[in-house]
Amino acid sequence: MKRFLAIFLLIFSLCLALFFTSSKSFVSRGPAAGEGVLDYRETDFTSSVYALSGQWEFYYGRLYTPEDFRQGIPEGMEYIDLPGPWTRKGYPGLGYATYRLKILTEPGQPYLLYIPEIMSSSVIWLNGEDFYRAGRVGTSDEETVTGVRNELLTAVSADGVLELVVQSANYRMNGSGIFYPLLIGRDTVLIHHLFWQRTVLAAALGGILLIGVYHLFLYFFRRRELLYLTFSLICLTAVMRLGMESNALVQYFLPGGIGFVLSRVFLLLFTTHSMFICLFMIQALSIRLGRRLRLFYVFCFAVPMAGICILPYATAVAGMFLVMIPFGVSIVLAVRTKKIGRDPYRLLYLCSMVTFVFYGPLSKTVLEGDLFVPGIVPNMFLILSQCVMLSRSYAQAHEEVERVNANLEGLVEQRTAQLNSANEQLAASQAALREMISNISHDLKTPLTVLNNYLELLGDETIASSEQERTEYLGIAYNKNLDLQRLIHNLFEVTRMEGGTTVYHLEWVSAYSLMAEAGRKYGDLVCDKGLSFHAESDDTLELRIDKNKIWSVLDNLIYNALRYTPEGQSISLSLFRNGDRAELTVADTGEGIGAEHLPHIFERFYKVSAERGEKDGSSGLGLYIVKTTVEAMDGAVSVVSETGKGTTFTLTFPAR
Repeated sequence: MKRFLAIFLLIFSLCLALFFTSSKSFVSRGPAAGEGVLDYRETDFTSSVYALSGQWEFYYGRLYTPEDFRQGIPEGMEYIDLPGPWTRKGYPGLGYATYRLKILTEPGQPYLLYIPEIMSSSVIWLNGEDFYRAGRVGTSDEETVTGVRNELLTAVSADGVLELVVQSANYRMNGSGIFYPLLIGRDTVLIHHLFWQRTVLAAALGGILLIGVYHLFLYFFRRRELLYLTFSLICLTAVMRLGMESNALVQYFLPGGIGFVLSRVFLLLFTTHSMFICLFMIQALSIRLGRRLRLFYVFCFAVPMAGICILPYATAVAGMFLVMIPFGVSIVLAVRTKKIGRDPYRLLYLCSMVTFVFYGPLSKTVLEGDLFVPGIVPNMFLILSQCVMLSRSYAQAHEEVERVNANLEGLVEQRTAQLNSANEQLAASQAALREMISNISHDLKTPLTVLNNYLELLGDETIASSEQERTEYLGIAYNKNLDLQRLIHNLFEVTRMEGGTTVYHLEWVSAYSLMAEAGRKYGDLVCDKGLSFHAESDDTLELRIDKNKIWSVLDNLIYNALRYTPEGQSISLSLFRNGDRAELTVADTGEGIGAEHLPHIFERFYKVSAERGEKDGSSGLGLYIVKTTVEAMDGAVSVVSETGKGTTFTLTFPAR
């Protein structure tokens, strides 16, 4: 907030100084003319400049020369208070007239007369001599040539009387006659005031021009944002428009003054300048215009532009006030976006817009004759506010880049650590892959070697000479083939699990039907091995499982129990409720597992001992498949074992 207040005070001070130095009139209060005579004989000109204001002789509809006045007072004389248009006397704006004023001064004392713009063509005689011309004065539109300019001329009288005769005609512009005051003063004083004000004005316009050119380059070479292009066009059109305004600097480069065509160009600049200002507000505040509003904006700017080209000047000027309507609409839309109150810089910009909207028409109507260049202050206030908004957005973007750069080193370190971790995981995966291939090769080689050996023995009649031996060899080969099938099945299951292609269809299954089918499937197999088998369950219990995948789990647990349970021992299955879970236990009274192996038995390819695995054909995948499958069915698995006393696996599933 302190930064905002400092910026606000700086802008306010700059605009206030600009108002008093280049916009506020420097004319002192002095004698006023009465009945066509102005007496300056006892007036102090050492440091003051005065306006030739008061009652002038006025002759509407007549063009008189100094020769006509030397012959006597012509007819049609009346008095008019100047400065001001002759329309205040009730006469139409289009026409012609003659003014006359006698100025009483110190004899032989030189003075400077400042001749402002006289609408819209004029001729001035001083003591009967041709003194000033702008355009050509005529009694009709065809005879009149528009010429608007200001001039600084020297006036001196040996007898102390300065007689001014002014002819003026207007047929193409608004305003009429001597709208702005003629000024009189000593050469050093008047030149000093004019030079000072025009220097300040030139500096202000030069600053606006530099701002516009800078943002234009910024748009083309750095930030391709339309907002920067719009702002640069606002600055450039403002410089050209203000350069052609009353008491304009551009007249120094146009000896003939501003004619009819250039006056139309001035109106077009005013309209396009207003259009760019509205466009900037819409872009800066991200105001979305519907189709009807877009057409309304186009209408409000296109109609005055067309009128400037085809309508009479006075009518075209009146139509230009149509461009003020989009300003009001834009301000209302900006307030409705609710983006103003959250940002003091946008609030400053809104205030500058309101000032521009109200001050602009006021300065062009009520204050037109009293200000040097009426539009310079509101335009400067608006442009500086817009510049602050753009600079702040650019600074925010720059600060964001700096924050990103400050965090870049940390981000690089973080990404490097992640890359190292990914490399370590990749190396571990590659090592696991090599280990898996080695294990698969070894586990496939063992049963295939045994199978080949016994098949070869079956083919040798000298070795397998009896029917009993051949039957024994066939049984061993058959069992090794079954081991090979289970190994291939387990490898296939693991591949699908780790590839994420296994699909589970969970449903409610009766505990009684599951145990009954398990008894039919495993009962004879266990008994053939010389073991006792028992299966029991809670007949009212249901558990939520995949009724196909559960057999892969039970197969691995039962076949493991068969491998490590000696003859005369037992294997049992039970399925009962424990709270809101169903507990499925597979227990045997076999060799058991050492306590040091229990934390690892569910790992892939883990074997209690390599010799034991080769002997019984274990691949180290069965219990890995059990754990992965049970957990995929929203279950859990645990194991309790003691060497020489057997092993119990407990599976829990959702129950009802």
